Amino acid sequence: MTAVYWHAYQGLVIKQLRRFLRSWVQSLLPSVVTAGVFMLIFGHFVGRELAAVQGQAYADFIMPGLVMFAVVGNAYSNSSLAFFGARLQRHIEEMLVAPMPAWLIVAGFVTASTLRGLLAGALVALLAMPFTAMQFHHVGVGLTVAVFTALLFSLLGLINGVFARNFDDTSLISTFVLTPLTYLGGVFYPAQLLPAPWQSWSLANPMMHIVEGFRYGLLDTPAVNLPLTFIFLPLLTAVAAVTAWALVARGVRIKD
Repeated sequence: MTAVYWHAYQGLVIKQLRRFLRSWVQSLLPSVVTAGVFMLIFGHFVGRELAAVQGQAYADFIMPGLVMFAVVGNAYSNSSLAFFGARLQRHIEEMLVAPMPAWLIVAGFVTASTLRGLLAGALVALLAMPFTAMQFHHVGVGLTVAVFTALLFSLLGLINGVFARNFDDTSLISTFVLTPLTYLGGVFYPAQLLPAPWQSWSLANPMMHIVEGFRYGLLDTPAVNLPLTFIFLPLLTAVAAVTAWALVARGVRIKD
């Protein structure tokens, strides 16, 4: 069955890749344009009047957060929309009756969404390179944080896609939860500058650890708690993976 599983996995991933690459104007370009506007306004028009933050020019400081913003948004939206679309068009049922285990279905959707998130982040980083003095100080740390972040939010998006009743539901969490958490996650400011008790409260925001960890990997700036980042990211990813697998295996909102 290994060969059968491999071909099924390939088919799922390739289908999802083709889907968002065909519509790259709607899927990838908005993240790049948004990051470019932020970089232009806050990084240069406003940022050049600001003092250095943690020894970095303000444009350099905000760039890692903008990259992770693109990774999170694209990974989440791709899996939520793709899985809800599969439910809406009823072809997810064909996968469940085929010799494809639930974990393979989850892996196919999540892999494609992770690749979209990382691709969007890479495009934003390429856009920022001519305008920043970006250096990769700790490549392993930066890549690990980016990959786990893309995996985590791909899984969370799939879970949203399981429970969504319409297309509005797929964007509800992204609009009212992910976006505020991202903007309050240290993209435009270091957590160390927050007064008490806000600094302590900010540690409960997972985006704070993600942004600070990725910023450390690129710029070697002080992180809030790097060991904690490498504990909670894999742990949250594992919990999300088990939850997504259980929901698909039970056919929640699929077999109803």
